[in-house]
Amino acid sequence: MMGYSKLCLLLLLSSYTLAQEGNDGNALTSTCLLASRFKSYKKYVYQYTTESRNGVVGNLKNGPQASCQVVIEIPKTCRFIMHTRDCALREVSAMDPRGQPSPGSEAFQAAMEKNPLKFTVEEVTRVQLYPEADEPVHILNIKRGIVSALIVPVMEDEQNILMSTVHGQCFTDYLGNARGDVATQVTLSRDLSQCDQFHSRERVNSPLALLQKLHRPLSELITSTQDCNYQVDNKGKHLMVVVCTEKHVYLPFSNAANGISSEVTQHLSFQSSRRINNKVFDMDPSQSKPLHFEDPEDKAPVQSKDAALSTLQDLVALAGTDQGQKRTSLFHKLVSSMRVLKNETLSQTVTEMLDVSGWLTWQALFQCGTTECTSAIFQAIRTIGGLSPEVDALVYGLSLQANPDASRVRDMLSMAQYRQSRVIMYALANTVKKFHKAEVTPVVTDVSKFMETLLNDCLGETLDEDSDSPADPKEIAFLVLKVVGVMGQAMQAVSPSLISSILQCAKKTDIPLSNQKAAVQAFRLMDNNNEVRNTFMEVFQDAQSPVEKRVAAYLILMKNPDQALVRDILNHLENVRDEHLKSFVVSHLKNIRNSGEPQMDQLKEYIELALRDQLSPTNKVFDGMSSNYKIDSPLGSVQSNIIFDVTDTMPKEVMLETTLKVFNYNYDIFEVGIEGTGFEPTIDALFGEQGFFPDSVSKVMYWADDKAKMLRKVLDRIAPERDRMKRQVPQDLLKDITNSVQKLINDVRFSPAPEATAYLRLLGAEMGYMKTSDMRKMAETLFMYFHTFIKVLPAKAISALTSSTENEVFAHYIFMEDAFSLPTAAGFPLRFSLAGVFAPGAKGGMTHSSASRMSDLSFMPSVGLEFITQMGVHIPGYGQAGLEMHTNMYHESSLKAKVTMSRNQMRLSIPAPQSNTQLFSISNKLQSVSSSQTQIVPPLLEEQSESTDCQPLFSGLRLCSLVSFSNATSIDQAPYHPLSGDSRFAVEIQPTREVSEYTATITNEVLREGKKGRHKVNSLKLTLRAEGYDSSEVTASLKYNHNKNTVTTEVVIPDYDVKAGIKLAVTDGEAKGKRMRGITVDVTNKNIPQLTLVGHTRLDMMKDAMLQLQMVIPFLKTDASVTATLKRDENVVMDLETVINLPETSYQQKASFKYDVDKFEVELKSDLNSEIQKLNVEEHQRRLQQLIDHILDQKVTKTDMKLRHIVMKGIEAGDIWLDKLTARIPYLANLRNKRSISDVTLAALPEKLFLQSYTRDRPIYPCQQLSTTIIHYTTFFGFYCSPSRSG
Repeated sequence: MMGYSKLCLLLLLSSYTLAQEGNDGNALTSTCLLASRFKSYKKYVYQYTTESRNGVVGNLKNGPQASCQVVIEIPKTCRFIMHTRDCALREVSAMDPRGQPSPGSEAFQAAMEKNPLKFTVEEVTRVQLYPEADEPVHILNIKRGIVSALIVPVMEDEQNILMSTVHGQCFTDYLGNARGDVATQVTLSRDLSQCDQFHSRERVNSPLALLQKLHRPLSELITSTQDCNYQVDNKGKHLMVVVCTEKHVYLPFSNAANGISSEVTQHLSFQSSRRINNKVFDMDPSQSKPLHFEDPEDKAPVQSKDAALSTLQDLVALAGTDQGQKRTSLFHKLVSSMRVLKNETLSQTVTEMLDVSGWLTWQALFQCGTTECTSAIFQAIRTIGGLSPEVDALVYGLSLQANPDASRVRDMLSMAQYRQSRVIMYALANTVKKFHKAEVTPVVTDVSKFMETLLNDCLGETLDEDSDSPADPKEIAFLVLKVVGVMGQAMQAVSPSLISSILQCAKKTDIPLSNQKAAVQAFRLMDNNNEVRNTFMEVFQDAQSPVEKRVAAYLILMKNPDQALVRDILNHLENVRDEHLKSFVVSHLKNIRNSGEPQMDQLKEYIELALRDQLSPTNKVFDGMSSNYKIDSPLGSVQSNIIFDVTDTMPKEVMLETTLKVFNYNYDIFEVGIEGTGFEPTIDALFGEQGFFPDSVSKVMYWADDKAKMLRKVLDRIAPERDRMKRQVPQDLLKDITNSVQKLINDVRFSPAPEATAYLRLLGAEMGYMKTSDMRKMAETLFMYFHTFIKVLPAKAISALTSSTENEVFAHYIFMEDAFSLPTAAGFPLRFSLAGVFAPGAKGGMTHSSASRMSDLSFMPSVGLEFITQMGVHIPGYGQAGLEMHTNMYHESSLKAKVTMSRNQMRLSIPAPQSNTQLFSISNKLQSVSSSQTQIVPPLLEEQSESTDCQPLFSGLRLCSLVSFSNATSIDQAPYHPLSGDSRFAVEIQPTREVSEYTATITNEVLREGKKGRHKVNSLKLTLRAEGYDSSEVTASLKYNHNKNTVTTEVVIPDYDVKAGIKLAVTDGEAKGKRMRGITVDVTNKNIPQLTLVGHTRLDMMKDAMLQLQMVIPFLKTDASVTATLKRDENVVMDLETVINLPETSYQQKASFKYDVDKFEVELKSDLNSEIQKLNVEEHQRRLQQLIDHILDQKVTKTDMKLRHIVMKGIEAGDIWLDKLTARIPYLANLRNKRSISDVTLAALPEKLFLQSYTRDRPIYPCQQLSTTIIHYTTFFGFYCSPSRSG
């Protein structure tokens, strides 16, 4: 019976348990819409395949392909455990659809199988994942893609629902085709831009790029859609087949969504299902993660330095080749290959890269942008010796980068441990301040320990006694206290021991006052806890402490004042004997009372009552007492602290702070402060009672008496007369002033050197401080840099340029870079980047040999500009894939010359180019990139449109333009150019190989010409020669004959049958006993005169002058001359004669002007004679008649009429008017007989034309009255025709 009772009890408990589980399942079914797809206590097995294809429509496509067996266990309703087994990774392409195993396939399989993934689903919007702690992000993303594909709820009708996917919460169009009461076909469609987690995720960019942070507008140029089709079992309602297709298209240059695209497909096929006994679903809530995509680390699957070193070596070797257009893409490739390396590999790589080319390595490091590259920069900096200011500036510049991570802080800490300069310590502090948020991190803790070690409780002991030049421990402590103040919140959060040490430093009195104040001011950004408040209240109440230290403690206390604190301060203020401290506190409290800050409202009334009995401030702005000054305005406030000491008249400390108020928030703009000691002896020596100015100026003033009233007023302002000693005016005033100057020099020399410290805070961040000793060091440093940059570096540059022709310098600058990634359904990131690289540079130099008097010159400049667009879906850590478009613009030129000098000759030789020189080229190419290879994407059409047009430039060289492109306009919906295929346009200089060298020779000689070589002639000859198979030569010579004063030039070009010369002769002789000067210019070709210009002039005391100009053109049988003569005795006579002789035509004109006391006479005479018939003009007349007939026979557009008909009708209409005019003009009757234009012919020309005229005009002026007498006026004009002609 006991056995039966136990069995009954067991059955009862089992029934109760099953009932409870059933009730739980019914409760979850109402909230979980996947309960019918995946039933509890079952295991479903699917075969999963996902593939991505990157490329251009119709062209080569590549991408990764992953496949796994997916096992889904459901121990509880909507509680899932997913296992991925037998995974494989392949790289596929259009040329190889089956693909090749990826190099990281085995590692991928191990990572996918290592951990199962647990997840829960509530409705379709709440999906929580519970991965293992060691699950890599990129593996988890792939599993997220599988889970996202499996989520398809059971819905009754078509609707738009919100679903949880790998892209976040997405609005999804749900469409089901039912068979019976179950939807067996389900279609889901999504516009991914409507998903809340589908946004661009910024990747590493060059920190030096001008154009960056444009990833959001660029991501809008990519359209992304997803469609999923589900086949559901009609009986079991589970999923049978899942096919999801996601497409991303880059819109620029696309046509109807055909362009650069990435397509991701997912395929799940049902294999089997069975019941399971596992009912355990344990998960760690702290490991909960959402379903949407996370950013993975993007590093190379195989960490190797070979790719970066190989690219760098190719870049170095590029200067000696004609492949300069590859420079920009190679530099971008170098930077990209460095970005995928981890710290260990990159550290070794950079060491070797610096040995290959330090210049290129530094350029790549600064534009890399990854944390690993920054660490490599710090590593390389530590190898630089003797460049302390440069290293400090470089480290400080790196600290200005935004969003530092723990690795950056670690690098800064290592640098500070290596070198504790002021700049590096401030760089560390600024980096920690930007990095620290709230939580305690190990790296910040290490920084606090380092600071605590350096501070050493302000004991003033040297920590590193073995150092060659140990730093002053007091200066180190002051620096540590300053930088701790910059990162105060972080240090207070991680190191209570450091805070306690600083508080002890603040209470010490045996350390320098500057260190005491720095310890107090270190808490300006920290919270005032009880320990801090009590310590600084003690400092404030310590009557033995200097006033500036007590004021500093007071200001720290008043950062967050309350009523109790103000009461304690005011109670103590009644017993304060230091008037400066009391004045400052009262002024500060009154400014709080008058301020408009809301947080001070509760204190204003209390301060008003407490200060009622205090003295009112004086009306003076500066009354010599320590005070706090503040001016408030709606835009902000300006505040200043001026602190004096009872023993000195000079202020000990001056501070000015400005604050900007925006939307009720106060922002610190800048704060500048100066703290000084030791200025009193110098001030006293200058302006004290026995100072230089009161003593010397007083004596001068009394000596000058009333002549120095203005000077007396100035002295009264410096020292009032009632306080000034009466001084006796010395006998030798100049000697006395000299003694005063010597006394001033001695007082300043033997007094203690004044010390001052100035600090600057900009936008709330302390930039640093400077002491007077630093100014002396700065002057020495500036002098060193002046000497280096003005003398040393130019000398080295000139020496390098004149010692070799192999010098080269190239700069590489990524001026634009925007890179981002987008999530895809498979969990692979879609990577996109747009970069612009600019690479100018030159190669060359000069060498000189004194022995051979020969110099070699080489100068080869080039400049490249390239835009690189990358897009593709890849698997981080296991392989890369994508498409690259390179748009390159390039220019190069080259000049190589050899200069040879001799006694009277200089020879310049330029070798002819042996290869094409690209004056300008622009090209575009598409590349398909995978882990194993890079291929050129073939054009859509195999036939390329190519054209080459060459024109001779000069002997041996051609100027050619080349055009090559793929014309895909015949293909429907083909993408636009340049996505249709490679294209190139270039302007090149191409050698013909017929010339080997160009030479230019300048020869200077002294010749002897004439009879017996009596004429000394200087000759300068320039010879240009192209030597080779097709030699040519051009010679230009210049000769000067000293005896004849003639200059002769000659240009000879044999290939063009040119032998032209110009002869310039200057004459100076006598004609008819009168001295005459002249100049003659002769232009010849092949020694045949072509043009002669002659000028003569004579001038004799303005009484007899003559000017004659003559021009002769022999081959035109033309000459012309102008002669002007002037004679002046009793009368003034001026004659002007012009003579022009043309073929069969002559013209002469004379003008004579006579003037005396009584009259003015003008005489003009002209004579023109032309024998027209001898000019052979009949042929020209015939051609003119033919031209007129041709014009009149032209048809009028869109009519059947000719122009002749219109003209005839016009003449007929004119007959009406002719009839009316014929009676009055009989000659018009002759024209009425010609009714046809064809009857009208050109008039016959005469045989001879002549024109003769003579004019004489003599105005007479008797008795100052004007009258004119025309003596003679005659004009003859006519023409002669032969008897056979009419005219």
